[in-house]
Amino acid sequence: MELSNFALAFFTGLMSSFGHCLGMCGGIVAIYSARQSAALPAGTKNSFWNKVLSLLPVHLGRISTYAIFGALVGLAGSLLDKVGGFLGWQGAFSVLVGLAMLLVSLSLLGILPPVETALMSLMGGRSPLARMRGLFGKNSFFSSLAVGLLWGLLPCGLVFAMLVVAVRTHTSWGGAMTMLAFGLGTIPTLLGFGLAANLISPKLRGGLQNVAAVLIMLFGIQTILRGLAIAGLIQSLSIGQVMLW
Repeated sequence: MELSNFALAFFTGLMSSFGHCLGMCGGIVAIYSARQSAALPAGTKNSFWNKVLSLLPVHLGRISTYAIFGALVGLAGSLLDKVGGFLGWQGAFSVLVGLAMLLVSLSLLGILPPVETALMSLMGGRSPLARMRGLFGKNSFFSSLAVGLLWGLLPCGLVFAMLVVAVRTHTSWGGAMTMLAFGLGTIPTLLGFGLAANLISPKLRGGLQNVAAVLIMLFGIQTILRGLAIAGLIQSLSIGQVMLW
């Protein structure tokens, strides 16, 4: 279960970074990179690798926020699983998690409204982006780390989807590692300032995002079927040593 979660999270981050992540966060990377370059001391060698190194702390902060949230939802999933086992609600909990994954996948496919809209309404319009802007021009490790920590708080449908996946691990460690895998998957595009994505057509980028959404949908269906099997409503299914649900 955990290995499949990690693989799903990593490949979702990798594929969606060319479409969804680039559209949502590409501007942040570009503006932050430009201001970091302008803040470099006179005479500093502004090579490509210096630019990459200057952005590593911001991605460390971003992924740290993801991992912290992953650990929290993983712990919550563990507690709910224990309570569900005690009350006989484990199957219902799995079905609810699977339904949440289906809703997010339909949002990513454009069938339902964007999840970001609902998340922004829950935040009351108070986005961490305003605080991030005040740190963009500061050229220090801790300011870059702070930008990344705030970046991880921005409303994002994919992050929400991966948090739902992290709940499935039922452990703090599994939840944190799931979100870490997702964050690592997004790095190639975002760390490259969108250069790799510019080589891919918008149509293909959208296709990659749709593939990620379908993966989330399939895992959601699997989670629902597993919940129904736990509840005794359907039979479990295994292929060899692999239990599908």
